[in-house]
Amino acid sequence: MTVFTSWQAQGLTGNAVLEAQRSWLGQLAQNLSERLSQDSSPASVGDCLAQLMSGLLQSLVSAEEAVLEQGLPIDTLVEEHNLLCEEVLDLTERHERGARVGLELLDLLHECLGSYDQHTRH
Repeated sequence: MTVFTSWQAQGLTGNAVLEAQRSWLGQLAQNLSERLSQDSSPASVGDCLAQLMSGLLQSLVSAEEAVLEQGLPIDTLVEEHNLLCEEVLDLTERHERGARVGLELLDLLHECLGSYDQHTRH
């Protein structure tokens, strides 16, 4: 299980927050992929969805604060984060109604990982 620990509690700031968030989401995507290949039962997918939501909001807020600290534009990032949260909530609701959403969740995480490079200074 990939538990989220706040970036501040880890002593991270600035670009290190963005890198830690990317790593956390990458671990979550890898864990989900492994779980789905072994067990794509509704309970397993539900656990992954719950795990994602438990850390996602805190993680996104921390990333937004890190971008602001670097003096980078924030509007696009906030919009992307809002859309991501809406998509995860939609997947959760569909899952609770009995839909199979595991692969969609995995795709969503991979898309999210691909978008983080554009928000960091290299």
